[in-house]
Amino acid sequence: MSYGTATLTNSAPRADRIGLIAGMKLLLLSLLMMFSSGVLADPTAANQSLSTAKQRFEVVKLDHQIAKLQLQHGNTNAARTSFTMEQIEAAGLTANLARLLNDNKDTFDRGLYRDGTSQQRAINFTAIARQHCQVLETQLVILTMQPTSQIDLILAEMSMTQLTQDLRNIEQAMADAQR
Repeated sequence: MSYGTATLTNSAPRADRIGLIAGMKLLLLSLLMMFSSGVLADPTAANQSLSTAKQRFEVVKLDHQIAKLQLQHGNTNAARTSFTMEQIEAAGLTANLARLLNDNKDTFDRGLYRDGTSQQRAINFTAIARQHCQVLETQLVILTMQPTSQIDLILAEMSMTQLTQDLRNIEQAMADAQR
């Protein structure tokens, strides 16, 4: 009988240790779950795509300024070349915005946001910016053929102003989605 009691006594501390370990695991898991909700989502691809689009847009604006200066100095052929370069960069910007749109949709689909409404706004603003960039591309094709067309120059500048606001809206919505 004493043999059975010794076995029972030895197994009791082991059961306590198993229970203690299980309790500690549960506590750690609870703490992890509690603090993980405070961690920001990391939509790295979308942020990189936005950065690339903004850089490309700066090149578009620079090409536009060069073309305008060339027109002011009466160098129509050089302006035509600059508008062509600007149109090529604008086509690249449209592609960058398409990638950003896909990245923002992926961020939304994977739940990598804190505010779903803001993430949806980022998607919508990106789609609008892509459309505005396509309009700019069309205007630049016309300026490539008719570099002295004042109306098309004004329309292109209006599109660029709109794109500047679009990129601000996208950036703000993406930031809001992570707050």
